Amino acid sequence: MKKVFLAGLALLTTVVSSSANEVIKITTGEWAPYTIEKSKSGGVLQKIVNEALKLENIDVKYEFHSWEKAYSLAKEVTADATIPWFKTKDREKDFLYSKNAILRTKTVFFHLKSLDFKWQKYEDLKNYRVGETSGFKTEKLLREKGVDVEMAISEKENFQKLLDGKIDVTSSSYLVGYNIIKNSFTAEESAKFTNDSKKVYPATGVYFLVSKKHPKAQELINKFDAGLKKLIRSGRYIKLIKEAI
Repeated sequence: MKKVFLAGLALLTTVVSSSANEVIKITTGEWAPYTIEKSKSGGVLQKIVNEALKLENIDVKYEFHSWEKAYSLAKEVTADATIPWFKTKDREKDFLYSKNAILRTKTVFFHLKSLDFKWQKYEDLKNYRVGETSGFKTEKLLREKGVDVEMAISEKENFQKLLDGKIDVTSSSYLVGYNIIKNSFTAEESAKFTNDSKKVYPATGVYFLVSKKHPKAQELINKFDAGLKKLIRSGRYIKLIKEAI
């Protein structure tokens, strides 16, 4: 009887083990409300990625770092993937991108209401002190356009610099910028901020990336794309986005 019990237990253990989801590590940075470190459920991008991959029997463990470190760790396969990134030629040299964007975002310039800020072309930005965040797409874009930028390690730091008068403008995703303003400053301070309606560049998507050095790079990309497609078709994708707005 004891042998039968042990044999059954061994069989049960084998079944549980074989049905357990694969776990992958994804690096990211703080970009509320899209990615949030100190939140049990995470930001909307984390939720989308979590649910898309779960549909393909993959669970996710997130590691938060500075954006430069998050990129570097994934590039050298210390992590399995990284989110969320805009497409650039430099990044495409190192990473495979998901076929579809996790989400599309609108990037604009923020400034204080006391500043008469106007711009139509990148050349106009040379008249202002522009603050940017290390590792972000906009830094490279503006430098290529001949615009001097002052760097910070986080978007929150740039908004503080705006308030302190150390810079004139900084770019941010529309939702991210107002999330920072709402949660980092008093009501009186928050009322001093505004944004320009002109997009820094056309609305673009942020993607799921896997290093080309990863032995299962294409497989992970394919699974994410398949899971995301299922999530969209189910209607759950739109519900997650609406919950975040």
